[in-house]
Amino acid sequence: MSSSAHNTSATGSSTGVPLSVIFPWFSTGTDTSGIAEATQSASIPTLTESLPAANATSNSSKTGYSASGGSSTVDPVSAQITTSAEGPASTVDQPSPTTARPSFSTTSALPGTGQTSGDPSNSTREFWAGADIDTVPRMLALPGRTVYDFDGKTVKDPIQILADAGVNSFRVETWRGDCIDEKPFVNNASSVANEQNFKLDFGCIGTKVKLAKQAIGLGMKMQLTINQGLKIPDGMEKYNYAEMVDEVAKETKRQLQPFLDANILPDIILFENEGSDGFLFHEVATGHDRTSNDGKASEDVVNQERCGQIPAGKMNSYPQWAGYNKAEVEACNQAIQAAGFSTDAVRYGLHSHGQYVQWKEGVVHGPKRPSQTKLTKLDGSPCEGPNPIPSDILALDVSKMLTIAGFSAYPDPMRPADIKSDASIELTLNRLNKTLTQLQGYAEEYGKYSDGPFAGQYKLQGLGVEYATRYHFASNPSKSEMRQQQRHTEVMWSFVKNKFPATFLGMMWWEPWYCHNNWEGGDGTLCHLTFDGDKMGEVPTDTLKTWGAAAVSPWKKAKA
Repeated sequence: MSSSAHNTSATGSSTGVPLSVIFPWFSTGTDTSGIAEATQSASIPTLTESLPAANATSNSSKTGYSASGGSSTVDPVSAQITTSAEGPASTVDQPSPTTARPSFSTTSALPGTGQTSGDPSNSTREFWAGADIDTVPRMLALPGRTVYDFDGKTVKDPIQILADAGVNSFRVETWRGDCIDEKPFVNNASSVANEQNFKLDFGCIGTKVKLAKQAIGLGMKMQLTINQGLKIPDGMEKYNYAEMVDEVAKETKRQLQPFLDANILPDIILFENEGSDGFLFHEVATGHDRTSNDGKASEDVVNQERCGQIPAGKMNSYPQWAGYNKAEVEACNQAIQAAGFSTDAVRYGLHSHGQYVQWKEGVVHGPKRPSQTKLTKLDGSPCEGPNPIPSDILALDVSKMLTIAGFSAYPDPMRPADIKSDASIELTLNRLNKTLTQLQGYAEEYGKYSDGPFAGQYKLQGLGVEYATRYHFASNPSKSEMRQQQRHTEVMWSFVKNKFPATFLGMMWWEPWYCHNNWEGGDGTLCHLTFDGDKMGEVPTDTLKTWGAAAVSPWKKAKA
């Protein structure tokens, strides 16, 4: 996460609209009683005349564990869409002959093509109030660690607590190099040095499978993040582009397969954790980022990299990066279909580090998306010779394959330390307004599904993959701060749900149970600590109830 300085007051900011304008009942020091009821019916007014209004309109498969069955007059928030200067993707130019490898089809890029039912109603459309649960198993493995319910006395499973609070979705991540089968944790003996500094064992993919099965069994939907990583692994430095594509596909399947083997089908699959620059482009030995003129490689070598003669998944060589993403989606679809599932209701996307970064990923570029076929040199001139990207990859359109725009939704500046006052939540709302207004413009460009499980919904939707506030509660938490955290969460939920009902899918809280860490001094969680000698307990704050109360889960009603 990045940070920057802002000078604000509790009554307004230099960059946005005061909360008292957005919410007439909002003022510094407002009593929290009754806010939950007020936010449920609050109508978010148009912030400025120039701000576009939210658009409020809103094959046989195996049965698995998927849950799917500072003043009153301020400058207007810019909603202008930044587009690439390059035109739409052109026809395929001079593809190189493919090697003996599985061909990627063009038929499985979009979900929702095999069914005709769908509910376009915004009143019943799903809304995710989710949580990242990756650290739960390693936390529970710590000696003396106990999780209690809201009363601070009843021992209870942390995933069950999330579900009982209304949380309806969860996130788990897998990484290149992760072991597959579940195994005992290591390095969990030190509950201070290792836990606080993120050195505890995360476990194998099998651990995530076990977590997913439990959460899905409690009615939650699943978001899986598959990570290839920035570094080019040993042994892959000499690969050509086609070989790299094969390796990307192989690793994608390796990370997904354990879930499919356990009869688990993710609802949303995202690629790379906060991967705003791409992946598989960093040379460890030289420190060089391929395709970048960073002084660690000659200009001739960099041009070879940008032309795909030396492959790289960095976003500034857009066709190569897009090709890697296409390979990931197709690899997932092939694995899912081979496991006997339908791909109709599985959605794919990316997770950006920044909350408002002009959506530079390929998932959205407005009406002028960069060419997915034309490779160019540093000076912008076209590359000569055959295109090294295989023809079946070139034939796919990544903008139709990636339909979830994921982003880290931390406040402005982007660290949880900034949501601890009215001024900070005001900045957060203005930043969210910029992000989601821009995303809405892209979604309207994409249009809506005409059939399938998402009929009537936009083909492109936003998902806040990570969100948190500053508050950190030790053994004697401040009741006023806990109420303030709850109040700010209610304000945020009311804003995004009322203003962007059709294009925003929801938000995931970053590690609500990771209460004892050194990231922002332990801030960003939804629990407080208790101590009994050497034993440490974790108790949820009431904000968890506020978080879960925002969820809308029509799939639960369908099963009832």
